[in-house]
Amino acid sequence: MAKKSSITAQRSLSLDLLAMLILPIVSSWYFYGTGALRLIFISVIVCVLCELLGRRILKQSSTVTDLSAVTTGIILALMLPANAPLWIPVIGGIFAIAAAKLPFGSVGKLPFSPAAASFSFLTICFPDIIFNYPRISAFSAALSSTSSSSLTSLLARNASISLGSVKTIDIIIGNFPGPMGAGCIMILAGSAIYMLIRRPKLFITVAGFIPGAALAAICFPRTGSLLTSLVLELCAGYIIFAALFLITEAGTQPEKNLSRLLYGFTAGLACMLMRRFGAFEECSCFAVLIVNAAWPVADKAINKLSKKGEKKVK
Repeated sequence: MAKKSSITAQRSLSLDLLAMLILPIVSSWYFYGTGALRLIFISVIVCVLCELLGRRILKQSSTVTDLSAVTTGIILALMLPANAPLWIPVIGGIFAIAAAKLPFGSVGKLPFSPAAASFSFLTICFPDIIFNYPRISAFSAALSSTSSSSLTSLLARNASISLGSVKTIDIIIGNFPGPMGAGCIMILAGSAIYMLIRRPKLFITVAGFIPGAALAAICFPRTGSLLTSLVLELCAGYIIFAALFLITEAGTQPEKNLSRLLYGFTAGLACMLMRRFGAFEECSCFAVLIVNAAWPVADKAINKLSKKGEKKVK
């Protein structure tokens, strides 16, 4: 009975995540065409089949109806470049389920985000593919008539870039090369509003993440202006996407609201610092895994301090 209740709760969460992912899927199709939908479809199919087969091999009851494998497949695909070869989501989907999900049991007990773990694996193994973003088919390139450089690559190279050289509207709608479903800030803002309404407790993590990332962007600017650094760093790559879909993995969430807020803040700070000083142009996925692994210890310390404070008040 408890297991059925757990699956029902996870399915409810997955349905909300799917609702949040609809617009990013549509934007990836709009900007990059049917090739983007093909990558998403393959990623989802691989994740679902891998979970079905894996549960059978492990002689465990199927949990595919909780739709978590579907959301993992979509999240993973949306962080890929739209021109990625079809075998990339196959490898990524297998790793996400076989290595980062099945060994740990139920979704609510996962110590890491499967999508973040899988994307980290792909980044290490195939960086030339993962960061090779195509030109946007819906518009001419916003940054240059010939360049397909992403904002993260320009920031990594300390290129001369300002809010004047990139139109604000292009930043908002994601009209520059990048992850196929994670670059449109306007769309992600809509997903964030949906989460705030439907999952306010989960949104606490996001509410902590953004200030943490913003603080790191201001303290370690890679452009001449602090405002430019703040805007470009937050809008580049998949940093906001990570706030909504990677750091909010159900099994990694602390129970208490204060701990959730601090967890999100730490994750945002870590993601931006990892991007600033990491080996790749975008390293947020690694930061997510580090915070996932370290936070249980920090959470225990926070709970102890909280209990001590309550005793003193009494």
